[in-house]
Amino acid sequence: MAEDNLAVRFARTIRNLLIPPPSVPDFEEHPDPLIARLEWAIACLPEQTRDVFLMHRFDDLPYDRIAHRLGISEKAVEQEIARTLRAIRKARDDYDREQGE
Repeated sequence: MAEDNLAVRFARTIRNLLIPPPSVPDFEEHPDPLIARLEWAIACLPEQTRDVFLMHRFDDLPYDRIAHRLGISEKAVEQEIARTLRAIRKARDDYDREQGE
């Protein structure tokens, strides 16, 4: 049993060394306040959620590759993408509401 765990940890370590980390776009202040609000919403997400979204949208990876890299199921990847899109939609709606006041 302990040997299995050691093998799994070793494989995970090798995989992490061979797979480059996801690229993170530069979240500088944007002149458009809506874009800045959306970037802020993405930056505030939990790390795994943000990583899944960035790998899918910026690195153009399919769900199965993301799932393999992170050691999660494809369904979990789908849920993380949905969570991110809800956060973006909420940030956009909040911005629109503030502009309408």
